[in-house]
Amino acid sequence: MMKRSWLLWLTMIIVVVFIPLKVDGQPAPLSFWRQLDALTPTLTAPTSSSQSTNQQQTTADGKQMTPTESIVSDKTLSPTYYYTFASGMTASERSVFQRAVSIYNATGIVKLIPGSAGTSDNAVTFFVYKKHMDKSQQGMIEAGHGGPKIIQRLGVGAYTVNKARAGLNVSYPQYGVKLSVAIHELGHALGLDHSSSRRSVMYPVDQGETALAQSDIRGLKAIYQGE
Repeated sequence: MMKRSWLLWLTMIIVVVFIPLKVDGQPAPLSFWRQLDALTPTLTAPTSSSQSTNQQQTTADGKQMTPTESIVSDKTLSPTYYYTFASGMTASERSVFQRAVSIYNATGIVKLIPGSAGTSDNAVTFFVYKKHMDKSQQGMIEAGHGGPKIIQRLGVGAYTVNKARAGLNVSYPQYGVKLSVAIHELGHALGLDHSSSRRSVMYPVDQGETALAQSDIRGLKAIYQGE
């Protein structure tokens, strides 16, 4: 306990000394507490799909399996999630996520329920956002973004939960507000990483796939059933 306390204070001192106070004459766009969280990730460990390995994995019997997000791979998670929608979403935007939820629920591996989650419950927040790509990025449209956020509490009443998010980029509705994209981003939220298989809903470039491949189902089982 003394060692942990000493390290925490040392971390705070390092952050205070080395975080720049201004960038180009403006306050630095860094939050002290976010920086501190990044240096003490044992309690809260967020991730994003940008950290994907995009490598195919196999089961013990040699069958292809969609990879697991690294932050989820060694965690024991409940298969039950409560989901909510961010404010300001249209009925059609909500509908595409609800259809994605029904596809994952049909596997019987996970159970996504509408409603607010408790502190120790898994949760998914669905949202939309706007992100325009500049000329140098044309041809690589970001249709959506999603990922898990693992929170662990140790000691009495210990638990491990996933407070995940899945979003659609409505700047390009012809690309982002699609069932295939919603399924992909929800897959990230549940812990699936990118797959190198074009038949997988987790292939990093949208192929219009709206049915989970067997490799995707095996990936879910690896996370929630330990297979």
